[in-house]
Amino acid sequence: MHPPENYPLREEIIQQYIATLATALGSEKAAKESIYSVSTKYYYAFSCKLTENVTHRIRSLPRVKWVLPDSFLCPQETSYGGEPYIDGNVVPYEEKYHAEWVQSDCSEDHMDRTCLRKPRRKRRRSRNSHETSD
Repeated sequence: MHPPENYPLREEIIQQYIATLATALGSEKAAKESIYSVSTKYYYAFSCKLTENVTHRIRSLPRVKWVLPDSFLCPQETSYGGEPYIDGNVVPYEEKYHAEWVQSDCSEDHMDRTCLRKPRRKRRRSRNSHETSD
């Protein structure tokens, strides 16, 4: 989602997520049942369970920046730093849910939890240089 304006409260940000998803799903109840994670401090996003055809509706809604499948981020990882949203309630904010987003060093623990991939640009250069050296 695009960052909210005027520094709303955490609960107001979450309500915006629910309202956005409810627009695509048809009800606030369905939206609350679909959401399983929210982020309100370092980035503005929510994770939810959807069918693919609903993602197309969400993409066209105002304030929606991206719609990404979980597998886009890292196929082995199922927690992306958001706060768990369980039974229509957000687990009270704890820094541990955002630790890897704000962690600046690459400790061993951090390396185990993240998906290590080379950027595509570097990968393409490697292929091109490999192809020309043959």
